[in-house]
Parts: sequence; C-alpha cells; structure tokens
Amino acid sequence: MLENDFLNWLLKKYDEKTATSRKTNCLTVCKYEGDLDIHFEKDNCRKILSKLAYSTDDERHNRRAKHKIPINGNIRNGTATLKQAVKLYIQFRMDRKNGNEIDKPGKKEKIGYSSKEKAKSNWPVWELPTEDEIYQLAQVTTKYIRFLNPLIIEKITEDNKSHYEEWHNILTKNKINPELYLWELSPCCFPGIRRHAGSREIAHFKKQIVMQQNEIPNALRLDDNDFPKQIWSFIFRGKQFSKSGPNDYSLAHLIDHKKSKNRMSIELELKDKNYHSETFYGLYTCPTNTIYIPNSLLKPTDFNSFLRQLLFQKAWSLYKNYCNILPPYVQPKTENKKWDINNFKWGETVGNMDNINIFLEYRNKIMDSFK
Repeated sequence: MLENDFLNWLLKKYDEKTATSRKTNCLTVCKYEGDLDIHFEKDNCRKILSKLAYSTDDERHNRRAKHKIPINGNIRNGTATLKQAVKLYIQFRMDRKNGNEIDKPGKKEKIGYSSKEKAKSNWPVWELPTEDEIYQLAQVTTKYIRFLNPLIIEKITEDNKSHYEEWHNILTKNKINPELYLWELSPCCFPGIRRHAGSREIAHFKKQIVMQQNEIPNALRLDDNDFPKQIWSFIFRGKQFSKSGPNDYSLAHLIDHKKSKNRMSIELELKDKNYHSETFYGLYTCPTNTIYIPNSLLKPTDFNSFLRQLLFQKAWSLYKNYCNILPPYVQPKTENKKWDINNFKWGETVGNMDNINIFLEYRNKIMDSFK
C-alpha cells in the first residue's frame, strides 16, 4: 500500500487526526484481507468492498461479517468506517492513474477557525447500498431505459464513413486530433463538438469572454449538453432539439467524455497499454453512448460503477455489429457473470428510420459551417 502518498493525499482534504485514522483503517484492511494495491489492480477493490458490506438487516439478525477483520465494538459501524477508508484509497489510486498531481500538504488555515473547529468540520460516514441492493435496483431499472434502434446507428456510421476524409481534414486544419472523434467506424454525430469544461470555457460559451479557436483544445465548438440530444429530437420529432426532452426522462452518458474525473482507464480494458492519454471527446455526441432514463431513478449511471458497466455492456451488445462504439484499442472489461445482461429485463430499442435523412442534412450543414 502506498501509505505515505495516501496520507499526503488525505491531508489535502482532512485534518491530520482524521487523515491518520483513515490511513490506519486501510492498513488494518491490508493486514487481514490483503494489500489494497493488489485488490485495486485486480478489480478496483470491488471484492473487498463487497466483503465490507454489513447492512442493518445483517445487524438485526446478528450475522457474521464477511471480512476477517476484528471489530472492537459495533460491527456495522466499524465495518462502515473501514469501507469508507477503502473508498478513499480507491479515489486516491484513481487520481494517480488519471495523472492528477499529488502535492505535499500545506498548512492553510481559514481565518477565524481554530484547528479544533476544523477537526469537527468533516461530514459523517453514512451507510451506502450494498452490491446486492444495487443489483435489486437494476432489476427494476433496466426495462425503463431507452436505447436507440441499431439501424439508426448503422446509418450514421455509414454517413461518417462517406465524409471521413472531408471531416478529418477540417479537424486536422484546426489542430484537433481526428482520432478523438473519428476512429474507425465511429458513430460520432458531430465530430469536433464537445462539452465545455472549466470556468473559462463556460464563460466563453455564455459570451462573457472571447476565446480564440486556438485557445480551445481539441474542439471546433463548445456545447452545453444540447448536441447529444439532437439525434433523439430529430428521430422522434423531425426537428432540432429545443431545450425540452421527453416528459420525466433525462439523457445520460454511459462512458466518460470529459477530461475531468474521467474513469475510462478504470472502467475499460486498454489493449495497448501505451495508448495516448487524450480524452475521447467524440463520445459526447455518439448516440451509442447516450440513453434516456427516468428522472425518478436519479441518474444512477453517474455514480454507480456496477450499473454503468451493465448499461455499457448492453449498448455494446446492441451496436457492436454496426459500428465501433469505442476506439479499436479500448474494449469493455470481462463481464461479471452476476451482472450478465441476460439476467435483466430490457425494453425494446426505440426510434425508426423515418427522419434519419432530415437529421443527416442538419448535421452535415453544421459540419459544413466549419470549413
């Protein structure tokens, strides 16, 4: 376990006493359940997290803990504390993997607050759903999630292929890496358009400041989450998206398309370990990477890795014969048998081909505007 680096990372977020306790918690887990670095490299610590699940129902029935770690006091509270510490270690390792710099802590005290007051400023550790509970949620959720008809994806991919050289040249001319949008058989709807990121890009998008094209990395145009919805709007309404989607449903992305907090290297297998580390911004407008999900489900795709992987596996099975929903040197991880897509009920794919040509005309005009 990288205990010194982990402690430095913790000290940027917590007071010294809390940081030291979290490090000690993780060392305790290592002692009885094996090195956390090995667990992280093997399965992102999923197995150890499942062992550290102990619910109120477990407590009510006085069940034994799944882990081997001796707990002094209440088993559920003690196990929850260890689990929270392991989750912090996972976040620390994710930051390292994503190239985020880990600085040595500086002593920055807010004026007017004593160190004692600061020590009491941390949020409590609350119990989180177990994998089994998330699995039950997925059983209810999947039949309500909407994926586009694969024939729509096939048509977009074919049109991309016919415009490949033209759009490749537009991206290259603007010093944009074409591979981030136009990999082989890419279904990207708007190559060169990505979500704004950071306060400066947001200010530029809102016309509060002006940025030159060469100041905006790897983008012909920035967007505020409208362009991924254009294909859906044209397919179902025959016209451009206008800030209003299906009643009580919201669009969700499956694989991260932004640079910040990107989980691709963790959630997917990299065939070439030396692949370039740039973000695949094309995933932002790939219809294979978007779904519509009921608002009442609170977008579990944003937060839960099990559900994200399940939905991505479903997308992969739907579209793999029509396009490459990922660049050729990235692929899904081996399926967890418990989370096999065949263990869940799915609705039919949605949309027909009636309005696809109207959409293609619209998007080709957008791409022509960049010439």
